[in-house]
Formats: sequence, structure tokens, C-alpha cells
Amino acid sequence: MGVIFWLSSRTAVESAQQSSSILQYLIEIFGDNIFTDFIVRKLAHFLEFTGLCLLMNTALFQTRKRKSFILSTALTSLYAITDEVHQLFVEGRACRISDWAIDTCGAILGTIAFAVIMLLISKVLKRKNTIDRKIN
Repeated sequence: MGVIFWLSSRTAVESAQQSSSILQYLIEIFGDNIFTDFIVRKLAHFLEFTGLCLLMNTALFQTRKRKSFILSTALTSLYAITDEVHQLFVEGRACRISDWAIDTCGAILGTIAFAVIMLLISKVLKRKNTIDRKIN
């Protein structure tokens, strides 16, 4: 959350400078157009909140000892709202519902990723227990 807050505190000019190296790489691949810039900016939103929700799921699972998919996604989406409101106070930045929607979609992916990871861990542990029982 602190990293997202810091990134959102950057002015529009600072943010553009920060993403310029990634943007240059994509321009080499896809050409210099508004679509390339759009991809970099929106993908950054999406992936920030994917990671945050993955961490939120992990934190809630570790503290509550149960999966909290809906709660973690809702808390991440709520933080996305506060992030957009925060940007109202940063020069050159804006509060956009579309960015909140992209952030929330990222949160949903983070929850899906957490569920897949938990499923894989469960299968590995089950297989290990089956092998351990056969050995003993």
C-alpha cells in the first residue's frame, strides 16, 4: 500500500518519466502510438493491485487461518478507491472510475492467483502425505 501511495504521489510529469523506459521498449515492439502509452499506464494499475490483493489474501490467511477471497478483494478494491481520491490532490493526476475498475480487476486476478497457489500447495501436501503413509 505504501508503494502504491508513493507512486500515486508522483506528479503526472514524474510518473511519465518513471515509465519512459518501459514505454520505449514497447514502442520498439508496437510502434509509437497512444495505444502503447495506454497499455503501460493501465497495465501498471492492473499489476499493482494484482500484487496487493495477492499479499492481502496471504496476510488474511496467515492471521485468520482461513481463506478470505471476498474480503481481500473488497479491501483491495476499497484501497483502490482511496488511491483514486488521493490522486485528486496530485498535480496532473485525476480520479477516474475506469482506473478503479482496472484496479479491481487486478485485485480479482490477485485473488485467483492466490486460490491457484493454495490449490497447488494443497495437492503437493496431499501427495506428500500419501507417499509418507506408503513409506511408513
